[in-house]
Amino acid sequence: MAQAPSRLIVDMREDGVVVATLNRPEAKNAVSFEMWREFADLLDTLEHATPARALVLTGADGFFSIGGDLKIPPAAGEGALAPATRLEWGQRSITRLARLPIPTLAAIEGGAYGVGWSIALACDMIIAAEDVRFGAPFVDVGLAPDGGAAWFLTRRIGRHRAADLLLSGRSVEAHEALSLGLISRTSAPGAALSDALALAIGLGKGNRQAVELTKRLLHDAEAGTLESCHALELAYCAILQGGEELARAREAFAAARAKTKS
Repeated sequence: MAQAPSRLIVDMREDGVVVATLNRPEAKNAVSFEMWREFADLLDTLEHATPARALVLTGADGFFSIGGDLKIPPAAGEGALAPATRLEWGQRSITRLARLPIPTLAAIEGGAYGVGWSIALACDMIIAAEDVRFGAPFVDVGLAPDGGAAWFLTRRIGRHRAADLLLSGRSVEAHEALSLGLISRTSAPGAALSDALALAIGLGKGNRQAVELTKRLLHDAEAGTLESCHALELAYCAILQGGEELARAREAFAAARAKTKS
């Protein structure tokens, strides 16, 4: 019997960047139980290993994700919330994705809809091709937003704009998403992954501890106070002051400045 294909293809690259590809192209990478299970396994690895340089998420065959698979029932088990088990699995993975202490980038081609868009919104940066469309048409199919879509969108663009997107179910083109602050950069069609990889490799000019601690500050900033941010800054700066990375980075910076002046 042929082995079932992996629904999340993971490439642990030698440069330290991990690329994870949503892999259900026959269903426009609709999220399934199998995909969430494999995603959880990847998060286990990333959380317990030496921090990777970055995680880049993308979708197979030029499309990120159409969202949850409406053709497959989301129920499993016999618990009180069994009818929505697949969503609960997804919520756990999205929360863990947002908390990863490494930069996370979503490289979007084609489109990102529903919980697929929620996955992208949980990332630190979104690189989208210029012809990409985003949407959260939950109400159009009789559902409430899931995967944190209402939380992410309200925090990113405010209640009124979030309400416009979620209650109308309309799609957003890449140029509008960029103007709203919902994506980081645009790419030529077909170049989102290569651009995301180039960005991931160059983050912090190789100063991986500084990048990791900056990511931790960014995560705390969404939920913490200014005072808690200041406390973390002090702790992180103390950690970096005693490390080899800082001395190496300052030497490189001074050499580059001297070369510019000469």
